[in-house]
Amino acid sequence: MAYKNNLLEYYGGGSVPYGQGYKKGGEIPRFESKKAFADYYKSEMNKLLPLGYSELWVNTFHAFSEKILKDYALDIGISNDFKLLDQTSAWLLVRQNLDKFNLDYYSPLGNPTKFIHALLNHFSKCKDEVIYPEDYLKYSKKIKLDKDLDTEEKETEVKRIKEIAKAYNVYQQLLLDNNSLDFGDLINYTLKLFQKRPNILKKYRRQFKYILVDEFQDTNWAQYELIKLLAAPNNNLMVVGDDDQSIYRFRGAAVSNILTFKKDYKDLKEVFLVDNYRSGQKILDTAYNFIQLNNPDRLEAQLEEGLSKKLKSHSDDKGTVDVLSYVDKNKEIDGVLNKIIELKKSNKDIKWSDFSILVRANDQASGFISMMRKVGIPNQFMASKGLYTQDIISDILAYLKLLDNYHESTALYRILNLPIYNLDIKSIINLNHLANKKAWSLFYTLKGYKNHIQLNIVDQRSIETLLQHIDQHTELSKSKPIYQVVYTWLEDSGYLKLLTLEDSQKNKEQLDFLNQFFKELKDWEEESLNSDSIHSFLETMEMKLESGELGSIQYDEESGPDVVKVMTIHGSKGLEFKYVFITNLVHLRFPSTERKDPIEMPLEFIKETLPKGDAHLQEERRLFYVAVTRAKEKVFLTYAEDYGGARKKKPSRFIKEINIPYKDIKEKSNIDEVKDIDKVEKKAVHPIPKTFSFSQLKAYDTCPRQYYYSHVVKLRGNGKPSFSFGKAMHSTLHKFFKLIQKNKEDSQQNLFKEENKIKDPSLKQLLEFYKESWIEDWYESSEQKEEYYKKGEDILKEYYKKYKGKFPIPLFLEKGFNIKIKDNSLRGVFDRVDPIGKTKWEVIDYKTGNVKEKLTFEDKKQLLIYQIAAEDVFKTKVKNLTFYYLNENTPISFVGTDKEIEKTKLWIIDVIKKIKIQDFKATPNFLCSYCDYNKICPFVKKN
Repeated sequence: MAYKNNLLEYYGGGSVPYGQGYKKGGEIPRFESKKAFADYYKSEMNKLLPLGYSELWVNTFHAFSEKILKDYALDIGISNDFKLLDQTSAWLLVRQNLDKFNLDYYSPLGNPTKFIHALLNHFSKCKDEVIYPEDYLKYSKKIKLDKDLDTEEKETEVKRIKEIAKAYNVYQQLLLDNNSLDFGDLINYTLKLFQKRPNILKKYRRQFKYILVDEFQDTNWAQYELIKLLAAPNNNLMVVGDDDQSIYRFRGAAVSNILTFKKDYKDLKEVFLVDNYRSGQKILDTAYNFIQLNNPDRLEAQLEEGLSKKLKSHSDDKGTVDVLSYVDKNKEIDGVLNKIIELKKSNKDIKWSDFSILVRANDQASGFISMMRKVGIPNQFMASKGLYTQDIISDILAYLKLLDNYHESTALYRILNLPIYNLDIKSIINLNHLANKKAWSLFYTLKGYKNHIQLNIVDQRSIETLLQHIDQHTELSKSKPIYQVVYTWLEDSGYLKLLTLEDSQKNKEQLDFLNQFFKELKDWEEESLNSDSIHSFLETMEMKLESGELGSIQYDEESGPDVVKVMTIHGSKGLEFKYVFITNLVHLRFPSTERKDPIEMPLEFIKETLPKGDAHLQEERRLFYVAVTRAKEKVFLTYAEDYGGARKKKPSRFIKEINIPYKDIKEKSNIDEVKDIDKVEKKAVHPIPKTFSFSQLKAYDTCPRQYYYSHVVKLRGNGKPSFSFGKAMHSTLHKFFKLIQKNKEDSQQNLFKEENKIKDPSLKQLLEFYKESWIEDWYESSEQKEEYYKKGEDILKEYYKKYKGKFPIPLFLEKGFNIKIKDNSLRGVFDRVDPIGKTKWEVIDYKTGNVKEKLTFEDKKQLLIYQIAAEDVFKTKVKNLTFYYLNENTPISFVGTDKEIEKTKLWIIDVIKKIKIQDFKATPNFLCSYCDYNKICPFVKKN
């Protein structure tokens, strides 16, 4: 069964697919990225679908639009191999092209960080409202100003508006000139595509018979316009949302979308979800009574039918809401932690992860974090920023600074203190003293210390090793990408070996941070013209830090340890805990003061309906409502009279509005250490994959430890020239056959013109695709790289010659599928599927190795899985399973027998069973010498 006709979209701003009470039981994971959110949706749907499937269109709005534009951007004059820029990348682009903006009113007097962010945020909000640069330019020429302004004020304001309009136009042109789009462009250009190319819109309207939009209250105007366009004319559209949980106005969310939906669709059917399986009734009633203060701007107050959104609890626990008042912020911290310890001691079944401390802003969390570390309460601060401040990333950046400048003494000092070099602290002090005494750099001191101080033999060898590493990796950096230099240092120094030797939670977190940094580094290498320059990369990092960027962090909630979670209220949306502490509830902290946009949006551009009441206060109330309803059993609202400063703090207005008696906690509340409560679990918790792939199963079958490195801690490993070459060849042929498919589509749209026959792409186009797809990484020398490149050209020329005039028109390219084998899900992707007649397929997989005359069962496994997918998911018989060996332009075909298919299924079940019990014990053998991880694996078999 192929579930390809349904489109599921959602805002994806950190929330989850289950709202106030339509999932029974179970803690819901939190997502720091939209991809993680989409993966969760897919996995949940995968559990519900009884059969395999070919493709699920489960996307954020941005991911959906990117998918469309990758195929059809050319149809509106945009390159379809565009780069997608996040806010920091966009900031860097503007920063590097400031001279093109000709700014006067907004000219930077010093650090340009703030004004660049202000402009970018303004442009982003314009795109949320579907305001294009040409619209802004027209507005700037016809602007009507307040009559009360004097002539000089009017002239200044006109000048300001025109400057913004021109800057918006320059920015948009800069994006196009650099083959880049930002996130707002994805929605806007997809809208343009559908509006200007009705045939393409018609195609997707036919494909998606039904559309579901979750978290609808968090959509912006542009996203809603896209949905309305796509759903018409049948309007088989379902939206799910709760206006009382709309908390992303700062991201452009328009709560009015959910309020006006009924006006846009007169014949809609409403289903009200009021059964709640999370919170006690007291908690629900308290939150419900409080949110009434946002009337009449709530959906409930505007509907004529007398809709009641009053939630009904299905929890046995009635729940409690307490207000706790403290003398000062330290007593508040002590009081909260004492309450956690008291509850933990009261019931042995209570876990640390049953508690959450919520703050309005990140900087309010530090006191709780530092005190928990002091007394031994396991905790995790779920901050979304701060990757560049993590230990392993700071170490890497220090080493790169050292390679860029040997005499960067601060960086070298950090490296000397790393446990991998095992230097005695006294030796480091003596070396540093010598450097200061002689006015030497620390590097020069390492070179010349022997004539001045005595070090033990172990430390002498460690220094020699470090100096060797610096020499080796400096030489490596002259010809290899930075990613390869970093990975080689981590490998050579023993850093990776140390992190993978003990499977602890701390090591797992550091490896997670490393993988996230590697992804950023690879992205930079792909986008930068100076990707081999450490100096250029460090300059980029400096500019990122200048922009205020600290690096985003993504957490895998399902693999999280048993710890108290500390997070912002925005970050808590969608989560649930037994006990929730909402802290710092004082005037000007929560509700916070409204921060006006530095560059305000002209009222003429705002298309959504504005609320009658105070929009900021209403949003803060919704945020408080979300915070309270995270709790299952108990909510504690806490505040203190003194947070520093001359004046005492007043309680938040929400304390009065929620109408709960409060308890003064004036007495001394010191915290006892909590080591006696229970042992903190140090061993890492690894999630079981929800779906598997052939590469995972093959890795485990080869060696469970290899699977651990590759798919559990997810080390990328050192690459090989053959891998880079293989990917380039695959990508080239994918683009080539994609063009063949497009030529067929074009010919079908011009059926009555004889001259529009399907034309083969030219050899020149094929070789251009090869040039575009070429991957520079992991070649041992420039000579080897040239040799491989020439080899690829020769292969493609021979391939073109062999099939010229008879190229097949593929049915599918890079077609994904998911099959079910005894409740296990296995995903995969067909390289290419060609139709054989009307009822059968040939499934083709490209190989760049040498031809195997006789295929063993081990060789066949991958394509046998493809045969299972073809027959189970697509209900289509396979005529041929073909390995196409590109080196010799030779296809080798076979079809799996019933016995081989059954044997493959049993193998899949057996390997997945072993993975699920997390048995990652190494099985050393002769293959160790070929393993990507043989330098860090302590169990490697020596030849």
